[in-house]
Amino acid sequence: MIIKVILVDDHPIVRQGLRSIISRDKWIEVVAEASDGKEAVELSQKFLPDVVIMDITLPFLNGLDASYRILKKNKEIKILILSMHENRGFIEKSLDYGVKGYVLKESAAEEIVGAIKEVYAGRIFVSSKIRSFMEDDFVLPKRKTSSLKSLSQLTLREREILQLIAEGLSNKQIAARLNIAFKTVLAHRNNIMQKLNIHNQTNLVRFALQEGIISF
Repeated sequence: MIIKVILVDDHPIVRQGLRSIISRDKWIEVVAEASDGKEAVELSQKFLPDVVIMDITLPFLNGLDASYRILKKNKEIKILILSMHENRGFIEKSLDYGVKGYVLKESAAEEIVGAIKEVYAGRIFVSSKIRSFMEDDFVLPKRKTSSLKSLSQLTLREREILQLIAEGLSNKQIAARLNIAFKTVLAHRNNIMQKLNIHNQTNLVRFALQEGIISF
């Protein structure tokens, strides 16, 4: 059976490289590509892939929230995170969101095909460089930081707006982007600040960077 894959990364050259590597295996087919989280959600509903290879840092909707939305609609889809981040916090968050694999970009050329087959088979895969984090118990202990607890208090819409705020969009631009009222954006923004106990834009951006919602 052919494994249907969607590639999600905002850099065309990364997608091109991954497609080139994956296409060497006759049992794997790239059926679509997405450059942002929202497009990934839409294409996943349209193509119903077996595996989605998802970058974490994406415009409009980050990879973790996009993964959550995909899995909420179809738990049969396997999400494989492709990331430059190798710290335990990012891995824990990914597993918390229900993803099945975590591959470092630096290891993708050697590991991506094997990772796709592993998660398709229902197993969990992580890059060899970070496998030592979970040798004793792959399902990592729930060491929730205070910031992660705070992030979990936000609704999907609030996390979406937080990302757009951190990306530098004005309230008016956010309203236009999401097709919602300006006053609704203000209400969400106020709720975000209250829940996170963060009361200025600079610290919101810092928080978003810390949580991997955006990156430089």
